[in-house]
Amino acid sequence: MAKRELEQAAGETKLEEFAEDLGRLLGTARGKAENWLSQRQAIVKNLTHLRDTATKLLSDLGQEAEKAFIRRRGRPRKDSIVGEIQPQPMTRKRKRKMSPEARRRISEAQKARWAKQKAAGRHK
Repeated sequence: MAKRELEQAAGETKLEEFAEDLGRLLGTARGKAENWLSQRQAIVKNLTHLRDTATKLLSDLGQEAEKAFIRRRGRPRKDSIVGEIQPQPMTRKRKRKMSPEARRRISEAQKARWAKQKAAGRHK
């Protein structure tokens, strides 16, 4: 009987040691998780502050940019006063038309290039 009681006592101490180890492990994990959560909250707070600041700056910049420039295509023209930009009215460029003779010359030149490539054996 004494042997059985010793085995039970040994089993109970092992169980107690396991419980203590498990408690330490869980306590450490909980501490790290709380630390990570506090770091995450600090990061969120900093990012929110940065977002709000950037939004305000972009809003201010947008209002100033609208006042300074009128949207138009192309490069801005500089007036006689250095740095002062004058907006120009937007005009449509006319579509260029090629004469039939120019079209024919280009066609003949391309056909000659193709024939030259074919003769050299570089044709696909």
